[in-house]
Amino acid sequence: MSAVVETTGSRVPLPLPTHFSNAEQSFSLKKRRHPFSSSSSSNSFYSSPARLSHSLPPLPPSKGCPPLSRMFPQHPSRWTPLSCSLSTSPPPNSVYDPSKQQSYFSQCYTNLGLLGRGSFGEVYKVESHQDGRQYAVKRSAHRFRGNSDRTRSVREARNHERLCPHPHILHFVAAWEECGRLYIQTELCSTSLLLHAENKPPGPALHHLHSRGFVHLDLKPANVLITDSGRLKLGDFGQLFELRPKSAESVEGKGKDDVQEGDPRYMAPELLRGQYGPAADVFRYN
Repeated sequence: MSAVVETTGSRVPLPLPTHFSNAEQSFSLKKRRHPFSSSSSSNSFYSSPARLSHSLPPLPPSKGCPPLSRMFPQHPSRWTPLSCSLSTSPPPNSVYDPSKQQSYFSQCYTNLGLLGRGSFGEVYKVESHQDGRQYAVKRSAHRFRGNSDRTRSVREARNHERLCPHPHILHFVAAWEECGRLYIQTELCSTSLLLHAENKPPGPALHHLHSRGFVHLDLKPANVLITDSGRLKLGDFGQLFELRPKSAESVEGKGKDDVQEGDPRYMAPELLRGQYGPAADVFRYN
């Protein structure tokens, strides 16, 4: 396919892209340039959009719009169970159908509202479509920024599952990954220690945690929850550190180089010196 431009004594073929005619309708026809002629009398060949267009290509989409591909349709990433409880007992097909466009979260739960928000993410009050009970679901604030970020998130969920069951540890239900984010389902508590009483330490929970060779490293009122019956529950194990890895099941532990201290307002002085031990969990700033 080519066009012919008449010059003084010769006819010069002008090559055209193979698919140019198909893309003609999507190009803007408002602005036209005529680089091959300076006189108005010789512009008759370029005046017809059906023959040739020297218009500019369309502008790219706004930065606020998500990029879309016409060749590869956009589908949400698959749901991936991360906890043993969910791997061994997945939801029935009547509750979750992977072939549907809706996410696992929207198919399995009814979102009853936001319970809290922080740097870690958001916590929602939900109702399970499987058993009709109410739970809390914690979702990470951002998508995984890489393999190391995903490893830390998965470790939080699996370490929490390893600590349960215990009457003074927030009951773990399930954890999964979807669209690059971590979801952790736990029992629903009515409030936190920060909102109820800041002078009542969760002693039994810390004794259980320390006896199993762990330190919390982020103990603060906001991470101590209270059930409807008034029982204290220790939660949020994102900074959990294992002191004495002994067996193969300790692979989810992390070394001192991976430790990230929690809220600086409740940080024990020994943590600034690189000393990690149970005493850091019972330090109180006066």
